[in-house]
Amino acid sequence: MRNKRWGLSGLIALLLIMGCISNAVAQSATTDSLDRRYLNTNSYHIGFGSTGTLDTYITPEKYSGGSALTLLSTHAQQRQGSAWTTRIQHQLNLSQGNDRAGHDSQLEGCYNLYAGRYYGWQLLDGRLQLQGGALLNFGAGAIYNTRANANNPVQARLFLNLMPSGIATYQLPWAWLKQRWSVRYEIELPFLGVMFSPNYGQSYYEIFSLGNYDHNIVPTTMVSAPTFRQQFSVLWRIGRHTSLSLGYLGDYEQAKVNNLKQHVLSHRLMLGVVRNFVIIK
Repeated sequence: MRNKRWGLSGLIALLLIMGCISNAVAQSATTDSLDRRYLNTNSYHIGFGSTGTLDTYITPEKYSGGSALTLLSTHAQQRQGSAWTTRIQHQLNLSQGNDRAGHDSQLEGCYNLYAGRYYGWQLLDGRLQLQGGALLNFGAGAIYNTRANANNPVQARLFLNLMPSGIATYQLPWAWLKQRWSVRYEIELPFLGVMFSPNYGQSYYEIFSLGNYDHNIVPTTMVSAPTFRQQFSVLWRIGRHTSLSLGYLGDYEQAKVNNLKQHVLSHRLMLGVVRNFVIIK
């Protein structure tokens, strides 16, 4: 009888101890989750506009036209209580331009990956947010000239740039149509980089088939490759976590290396949607 009582008492004690441990673990997990909240922003934009291209490896002729498309995806994450933000952008540009006579056309396409870190400051009672940092810009693409008699109809584009960057976001103090509005400006400036380029008069057959290297991996600076990018947008908050965006994207990629000139100057009207949410890890 005594053993049964001790057995029942031991079972009750064990259950109480397990309950206390489970409660402590649950409280610890809850506290850890609260300490690891991440503020996330995802945005998706599509842009239409014009592009001007020049590549003297293919031809000294400049090409321009309004048949251009940009797809832009942005993800930003900031840990709650931290001033640091990580941003990753994927950008795809496609364009077609014509020469001045309108007889020949040139196709351009490029994928850009932007990855950077920013430190933020809150000013004007939180209405103005300033962010400063730097990002890496990796780009891969090509320019193709449709002329049948062209000796070198294609020029590959491959580059990596380190670019200082700044972002300013201002919450407008007034509401229109009972919705909140904000304006945003972003800029990326040239600093240092490296790019692939044939040398003047060198063919791709010499580079890849014969293996004749001739300064084809070229370091670049803000002087030899004055590439910069800017975005201006107006955001209209239509829900608790959703905003619509209308803006302008100017992407100016330029280089002068190996006695060759290249530029891809893009102007886009951007339309998009922005979503804010919280992730607990």
